[in-house]
Amino acid sequence: MDRYKNYTVEGFLGDEYFIQWLNDPEEEHEAFWTEFVMKHPMQRANVEQAKFIVSMFQHEQEKLSLDETYDIWNDVVRNTKRKKVGHWGKWFRYAAIMVLVFVSGAVSFYVYETTREVHYELSEVNESNHGDAKIVLSDGTEISLEKNESEITYDSFGNQLVVNNDTITQSRNEGKELMNKVIIPYGKKSMIMLSDGTKVWLNAGSQLVYPSVFLRNKREVVLVGEAYFDVAQNQKKPFIVRTAELNVRVFGTKFDVSAYPEDEFVATTLEEGSVGLEIKGKGLLAEDKQILLKPNQKISMNKTTRETTVRLVDVSMHTSWKEGILKSESEDLSRLVKKIERYYNIHITLSDPLVGLYKISGKLDLGKSPEEVLNVVKLTVPIDWTKKSNGDFIIMNK
Repeated sequence: MDRYKNYTVEGFLGDEYFIQWLNDPEEEHEAFWTEFVMKHPMQRANVEQAKFIVSMFQHEQEKLSLDETYDIWNDVVRNTKRKKVGHWGKWFRYAAIMVLVFVSGAVSFYVYETTREVHYELSEVNESNHGDAKIVLSDGTEISLEKNESEITYDSFGNQLVVNNDTITQSRNEGKELMNKVIIPYGKKSMIMLSDGTKVWLNAGSQLVYPSVFLRNKREVVLVGEAYFDVAQNQKKPFIVRTAELNVRVFGTKFDVSAYPEDEFVATTLEEGSVGLEIKGKGLLAEDKQILLKPNQKISMNKTTRETTVRLVDVSMHTSWKEGILKSESEDLSRLVKKIERYYNIHITLSDPLVGLYKISGKLDLGKSPEEVLNVVKLTVPIDWTKKSNGDFIIMNK
């Protein structure tokens, strides 16, 4: 047992006994590692991180092969045409890559195919929010999205996509899911119709990774930021939205997912149908939590405490951003300001944190200028604002 006391995260990931515990635990394994953490509390963080990384290869209690692994940990890095290696060699190679990614603080998305490995590293949103809106195709080709509100449509075979009336043909790899990514910075939005007919509205400051055509027994996408989904019905292929904190599983329904990395909460609001949520456990031996959401319900989870709240809501309050309308009901001004910042790609500072506690109810037309929107806000609560020479805004008490 003492031989593990100086192990790094990478050391645990390269240890067969540790991997056996996580993949096929027995009482002996549980007792050993529980005692180890009690005896060496300084190693708890390393054990938790290693356990979390390995858990990324597991989904819904299903032991997926590496060839089928999808997961996250947040712009594009690819390693192609790797040589095939043995089972444990694959584990160790993936583990080493995951440790590097984990330590760097990024979020990654992996797909392992028979003849090549593709590694998408979704850049931290703060770094990409002020860049260009674009699509990144599986071969690395970048397509600029110049409009503030772009439309992207895939044909049913995933061979062609139409971007704001321009038709683009992409290479096709028979039998393989070719991953595409859309990056939408602050100040822009996009609507994407996927090859299965599912429509996705991406809000400002968001990224979506998805295959050009769904070939597996489930339709999986990865989201950072906020999106509204109108999922095409297919009882044989569930649609799964993966985020860093939770997964949403549906067959055909309409719902909104808000999962910005910088936000304190992650939330899902259901408009139609039903969705199953898998909230990922954090920490040593933590289990995933399963929740079923019904129409007009919203679930919010505090990322730090992992506490969840489910309540009935007016769904339009959480989906009207698609139409350029921002609705709020007793919402903290600080949270409303963050949404305004994202929509217009501007920076707003509160002169006093207490100003952010004012409660806001009403409707804002985001088709108007930021100045006009802030003037409406100050009719609701006793604040005023000024604009600096660099374009930044400051909100203060009146």
